[in-house]
Amino acid sequence: MRARIQGIVGRLLMLAAVCILGGLLSASLVRFSPGYGADERELDPRFSQASVEAIRNSHRLNAGLLSYYGRYLAGAVHGDFGSSEWLQRPISSLIKERFPVTAKSVLLGVLLAWFVALAVSLAGVFFRGFYFDISTTLASGVLIALPAAVVAIFSVYLRAPVFVAIAVVTFPKLFRYLRNLLNHAYSQPYILAARARGISRAKILFHHVLPLASPALFALLGVSLAVAFGAAIPIEALCDSPGVGQLAWQAALNRDLPLIMNLTLLVTLITVAANMLANIAHEGAL
Repeated sequence: MRARIQGIVGRLLMLAAVCILGGLLSASLVRFSPGYGADERELDPRFSQASVEAIRNSHRLNAGLLSYYGRYLAGAVHGDFGSSEWLQRPISSLIKERFPVTAKSVLLGVLLAWFVALAVSLAGVFFRGFYFDISTTLASGVLIALPAAVVAIFSVYLRAPVFVAIAVVTFPKLFRYLRNLLNHAYSQPYILAARARGISRAKILFHHVLPLASPALFALLGVSLAVAFGAAIPIEALCDSPGVGQLAWQAALNRDLPLIMNLTLLVTLITVAANMLANIAHEGAL
């Protein structure tokens, strides 16, 4: 019991360290990119000299990366994630508005990808054939080679929902792993013996194959959530879906450092947490 608690504490500390490092790296990329600190409002003749100086002072305040990031972490501990420099709104309210849209698209995309991948994998196990194996391998190979941005462009052209594009990106990775996993399970000697005795395929599947593959399936579920959420960022930006991906793209275009840091921390937190939960579920199922 003590070792289990220590393991959970260690994973939580690793999660916090990865999130902090991810936010720092994101802030560094924006801070040291060409043109950072330039504000077009300084050229607006409607602003007074005092307003222009105030704008310049705000940029000087954020000039030191480590000092700025330290102030941000101190505020985040107390629930203050700052305000968007571009939208002039609290970042917490922006995330509350956009995150449910992304979460819905990701969950629907993962469910669709799992349904199709599992159905095709089981069909390949039950109805083995040269042409079926070749066609599914070629199709998954083509899909896995397509970048998420290309899939998003096709979904815009076909007017497909965002979750369908996420499912297309997630499906080939799921399918290849599920197919190999089921083929390995069905090749076990005791399953071959059960098939030779005439036991039904459904009974073999639910009583022998799935219990054998369940630890790996739990781990794959967490990985698929992380893959789907990562794919949702460029897909939402290109499909103009009002989610976190679109917000991150617009924040990058407008060099909104506080908003970019918070979104990077959010994506990092979800990705690492999904993988950590998958590992815990995998260990618990063993």
